Amino acid sequence: MMVKFPSHVYRFTLLAVLILTLGFRPGWAQAGDNTADVLIVGAGLSGLSSAYYLKKAGKSAVILEMSPHIGGRIGTATYVDNAHAEIGLEEFWESNPAVDIMHELNIPLETFYTSFSSFYYHGKLYPFLHDSNLAFLESVIGAEEMAAYKHWDRKMASLYKQLDSRPLSDEILALKDISFADWMQATSGLSPKALEFVRIETEPEYATSWQQISALDGIAEWHIFSGQGQAPYHVIGGNQRAADAIAGFLGKDTIRLNQLVTHIRSTDSGVEVTATDQGSFQQHVYRARHAIVAVPLFRLNDIQFSPPLSAERQQAIQTQAGGAYFTAHVRLDRQASRFWTHDGESVLPILSDGPLGVIYKGNFENGNDELLNLLVTGAYAERFNSRLSSPEDIQATLLDAFEKQWPGFRQAFRQMTFYRYHPRAIASWPVGRSRYDSLSDSLRQPQGRVYFAGDFTEDTHSNGATHAAIRAVKDILRQD
Repeated sequence: MMVKFPSHVYRFTLLAVLILTLGFRPGWAQAGDNTADVLIVGAGLSGLSSAYYLKKAGKSAVILEMSPHIGGRIGTATYVDNAHAEIGLEEFWESNPAVDIMHELNIPLETFYTSFSSFYYHGKLYPFLHDSNLAFLESVIGAEEMAAYKHWDRKMASLYKQLDSRPLSDEILALKDISFADWMQATSGLSPKALEFVRIETEPEYATSWQQISALDGIAEWHIFSGQGQAPYHVIGGNQRAADAIAGFLGKDTIRLNQLVTHIRSTDSGVEVTATDQGSFQQHVYRARHAIVAVPLFRLNDIQFSPPLSAERQQAIQTQAGGAYFTAHVRLDRQASRFWTHDGESVLPILSDGPLGVIYKGNFENGNDELLNLLVTGAYAERFNSRLSSPEDIQATLLDAFEKQWPGFRQAFRQMTFYRYHPRAIASWPVGRSRYDSLSDSLRQPQGRVYFAGDFTEDTHSNGATHAAIRAVKDILRQD
């Protein structure tokens, strides 16, 4: 039986065909379909922040995320009985603009420790039970050594301040050609113990050895510890709540999950992004005036750009290094808290300077269990991520380290859960490169209507992810 449609339906259909034939035009942007003012590739902190700032500026955005979830490295794992622990980054430093977003969205935050942490050195625990960073450090290195440390710290603060000047002086820029470790050994004037303290405190931030990063970037990293240090914030109930709250502000219909972006084509008038649905393998085409690519550095090589990325940008991607991290959640009997409790106080987090990485406390609400959150970085993370070791081997390595550190720990152990990441998951700059060199500058500049955001354009922290979002959005608003 033939169904006859009214004439106005045919007129509407013809109009739709004309729209598809003519392609995208500015002014047609509707976040509810496959067009918007801006397409954002990646729903991690940088992508979500970009969409947040765009919405506040009155611009529509569609976010394309390849995975089935949002948040990237600010994800939180939830277990039975409401237990939860972070699977990515643990804290947001106070200088992170994301903290301002959280305040604006009334996301509850807490801070209960400082930038310095308890740490193990030569098998001895130095517990942070002090009122300030400097009081803690004096208990570690002694009053006489503190004078040399404060002199060095003032020098580091002065050098960091010079990084705000553009262009950088040749003297400052030359520090990219020596490792942070070698430069510290040669110029700091610190004792071996104080040098080890600086190494142990900073290596988890760039997730690799301080021999592997340039002195220039070591200076940039130290600013979160300088003086009394910055306060680290954590979202009450888990960092995932921050991602969910931003998504709620945006409207979750603006986020498309399981969309693997394969092609980005830029013209003088707009951008066309092709993505494949990870579930159905159905290809979709999205159009906008601009695109922000807010994926991890290694993912840039999965996208075909037209026109191709410039030779300078390709070199920047190929020569930038990456730190590695791996997360383990360790469920324990409640009696295990005695291992990290001193004088009635928890001394977590602890920098283990070994396979356990940074030991944070997870959250278990029933009062019967404990949950530890291990953020393993560097060589051990690379090894655990490689999948050359079985889960049983990794568990054995971690339990051996726990038992050596806290005899009797095995008796309290119940279960471990692992979360692996790409070997270049965290941005870092090797000797010979820097976040301040011309190659890094090329990634901070748009290529046509395509803008690059993410921590790899700025620094190794979530600070960089949000600062990159601010930069990209400002550039787009200037263009419009």
